[in-house]
Amino acid sequence: MPSQVRQGSEAPRTFRVLVVDDSASIRRRVVQKLETMSFHITEASSGEEALGLTLEQTFDLVVSDIEMGAITGVQLCRVFRGDPGMADIAFVLLTAAKEAKTRFWGRNAGADVYLAKEDMDEKLLPAIEKLMEGRSPRDTIRPELTGTPLERVSAVLEHHLFDVVVQSEVRRLMDHVHDRIGFGEKVLELAAEVVGCPYLVLQLLGPGGPTYSIRARGPWPEDNPTAGLAALAIPEQNLGAAHTTIEPDPKFGTGQHVVGGRSHTCEIRVRDEKLGALQVFGGSNVCAETDIRSVELIADALGVVVKSLFLVEETQLLALTDGLTGLYNRRHASKRLEEEIARARRNNSGLCVAMCDVDHFKAINDEFGHSAGDRVLQQIATSLTEYVRRNDIVSRWGGEEFLVIFSEIKLTAARIVAERLRGRLASTPQVDGGPEKISVSIGLAMLRPGVTAHTLIEQADQALYRAKARGRNRVEVAGEERRNKPSAIIEKQDNGKPKQETGKPKQADTK
Repeated sequence: MPSQVRQGSEAPRTFRVLVVDDSASIRRRVVQKLETMSFHITEASSGEEALGLTLEQTFDLVVSDIEMGAITGVQLCRVFRGDPGMADIAFVLLTAAKEAKTRFWGRNAGADVYLAKEDMDEKLLPAIEKLMEGRSPRDTIRPELTGTPLERVSAVLEHHLFDVVVQSEVRRLMDHVHDRIGFGEKVLELAAEVVGCPYLVLQLLGPGGPTYSIRARGPWPEDNPTAGLAALAIPEQNLGAAHTTIEPDPKFGTGQHVVGGRSHTCEIRVRDEKLGALQVFGGSNVCAETDIRSVELIADALGVVVKSLFLVEETQLLALTDGLTGLYNRRHASKRLEEEIARARRNNSGLCVAMCDVDHFKAINDEFGHSAGDRVLQQIATSLTEYVRRNDIVSRWGGEEFLVIFSEIKLTAARIVAERLRGRLASTPQVDGGPEKISVSIGLAMLRPGVTAHTLIEQADQALYRAKARGRNRVEVAGEERRNKPSAIIEKQDNGKPKQETGKPKQADTK
């Protein structure tokens, strides 16, 4: 059936409305209602005819039936929403269907208004008045649209199918939310398949962040990788938290030039919470619009997945850390010590441990209260964390004891660090409501051939007890010659409890 044009008003800049329905009687009812609003009205009896009309003229509003022939109202709406030349056209879907599935499909088709036909007499005009409020008529010049209706439907379906597949692949990344590094690699592996930019960067915040995963397919300065990271806008203080995968691809050029280039950044969010960002750099080229759209699509789909990663990390941290100080707990520190010992032996590198104990801590609790004692522990934990190197491990071993694992270090250097650490803690500002001065005693032990983690801790513990016996606020090293050995040095029995070497009564406070 050829289209029909009804003139409700020939005034310039009138809203142009397309009414689509395979029922002539329903079209007539809709047109009669719209004529009262002085619209310029065009009728179409099918989705195919409606798409053909869009090649000849432009519209401001489409009112369409949901169930028609080859091209349904839902498909028609999807074509309009997926075509940049028509995406801003207001769209109303009408249905007489009673099936829940059909109504669900209609409500989620992307239409601005969805109405049951039995409510049309009462609700159609008020809904359209509200929908068109604040809008201006579109330019009447025919938009630059090409292709047959079938080709345009196919293009939009292809567009939406791509979106669905990418979002599905992002959801599959849930299998990797137990490992931040592995997760970052998988995200960028997916992004590299659909984004044609040479440099991809994933920034993650949350409990384990900030960290960066980088996939470089363009030129990369192998002799100075930090220069490459800086060119990708990674802050200097976070360079150590960047994991880089380099995959040279000749199509992005060779040599060491043009790292970075113009970039596009998409935040990863859940509601108002920023979780990170996905960023692409074009190198010597500009990122194409299709690449930018793919990045936006991935970043949008990543929100829920990244939030799941952070929840897993938070749960893991609760199991690994001490609630008061935020440091690793004893159980996790023991595990890390075993790992560090194995690594030190593989790499033939040094390793030392320091057992730090707050002097007179029982007296602090007795005089100032346990809240002040807690603040003392928190302050020491903060000072330890700030002072040690990035790759050293600090933990709360128990009570007022802290264990520091110094990796890749010799005993002489470890002793210097321990002495400086002791001096720093002794000079920390007074804790609010606590003692004027705080000091720690430190026992230091070095990993030697055949020594187990348990023995290493025992050696550091013995050195700590000597530091206590020799006046506190000092560092003692396991295995050193004991000079001026006092008569009351505290040693350990086989059961692990302290004993007096001379048999003198033990003082009430050995801490």
